[in-house]
Amino acid sequence: MGPARGKMGGQHPSRGGLSPITLETDMNNLQPYLIESAHPQTYNFPRLKHLPVREQPVFRVSKDSDACSLAELLAVIIGGSNQIESAEQLLAQFGTIQKIAQAHVNEIARVPGISNLTALRLKAALALGRKLLQPEDERPTIHSPGDAAQILMPMLAHREQEFMVVMPLDTRNRMLDVIEIYHGSLNSSMVRVGELFKPALQRNAAAILIAHNHPSTDPTPSPEDVSVTRAIVQAGKLLDVSVLDHLVIGLSRWVSLKEKGLGFS
Repeated sequence: MGPARGKMGGQHPSRGGLSPITLETDMNNLQPYLIESAHPQTYNFPRLKHLPVREQPVFRVSKDSDACSLAELLAVIIGGSNQIESAEQLLAQFGTIQKIAQAHVNEIARVPGISNLTALRLKAALALGRKLLQPEDERPTIHSPGDAAQILMPMLAHREQEFMVVMPLDTRNRMLDVIEIYHGSLNSSMVRVGELFKPALQRNAAAILIAHNHPSTDPTPSPEDVSVTRAIVQAGKLLDVSVLDHLVIGLSRWVSLKEKGLGFS
């Protein structure tokens, strides 16, 4: 055991620049979530039980969540006496937070110490994080494929199935909405062009931008993607609605079919 820490309410200032009164108040507020260090350090007890309260994930997150590790942040969501071990096993099994976000609830719940309800909480927390990256309720102007990708990547990059969305635009290329049209395996025989243009016609849009994701995480356009794009562009000419672009979204990359000259010739 190291040297004794200063007692709360005593003469010695507490560590970390907190006054004794502030630290005592913080610990009282967090007491329902903290676990007393009541056991000697052995392999028989969860590590949380022999961590000083100021080193437990819930206390560290309460003081500065940005300074916490992924394991600590996950541990607070997981909760329970084995939260640290479960968080570390979760990261060991999936490797990255992106892979956890892609995983199905049932896959996450197979990790020891994580119930179905906890897995749902994890999925919800990660979904909230993605929504935080989305722009606020305003009408951004799409000047380039990158502008559209910045909006669409958080919506599509981590989906487990293939989704197609349409973004209607006004005459100044301002986004009017993003509407999900299809999900599943997309091909030219199932994509009904009229469904893609319906949101644009309902909103009197001047143009649309379409996008879909590749769950494989590789955004390289397939021949089917090019075929679908060609059919949509031709339909747009008949309806007098421009097709601004078709983006294919991967995990961390995207491809503009228009920039590649695929389906827009």
